[in-house]
Parts: sequence; structure tokens; C-alpha cells
Amino acid sequence: MALSPQDKLFYEEKLGWKSFGLLFLATVVIGAIAWPLLLYIQDWSNGQTSKWSTNVVCNLAIMGFLLGTVVSVVMYLIFKFFLEMGWLPKRR
Repeated sequence: MALSPQDKLFYEEKLGWKSFGLLFLATVVIGAIAWPLLLYIQDWSNGQTSKWSTNVVCNLAIMGFLLGTVVSVVMYLIFKFFLEMGWLPKRR
């Protein structure tokens, strides 16, 4: 079912650069922090943290940053696709 013009305008406004910027910033920061932390906890539980160095942490943070970038762009494109197909919920 197609969205009404008012609903489409509402979602297009929500899909602006400000929303994308906040989504991008949040996923990049979370990725840069959570990815190394997750792997450190996994190695810590196995007792293998002696091999960790600053270089390893920086490389993992860069990987997390890139992973967050990919996630935010994919989420934006999926939302845009849902908007074009009219698959988003109607506002009341």
C-alpha cells in the first residue's frame, strides 16, 4: 500500500542529512569502540591478551570505524528503499 503524500514528506524530512549524519556518527563511534573491546574480551576469556599492543588496538579501531561506516550506509539505503516501496508504517 502506498504512503500518503503527508507520510512521504514526513519520512523524507526524517531521511535528511542531519539524521544520516547522526546515524553515521553513532555507528562509527560504536564500531570503533565496541569492535576492539569485543575482541579483547574474547581474548581475555581465553587468556591470550599478552599479545595485544597499541598497534593492534589502533588497527582494530580502524576496522570498527570502517564497519560502522558500512553499517550506517546500508541502514540508510534500506530505509530509503522502504520509503520508495511504501513499506514504512503510516502515521496517524
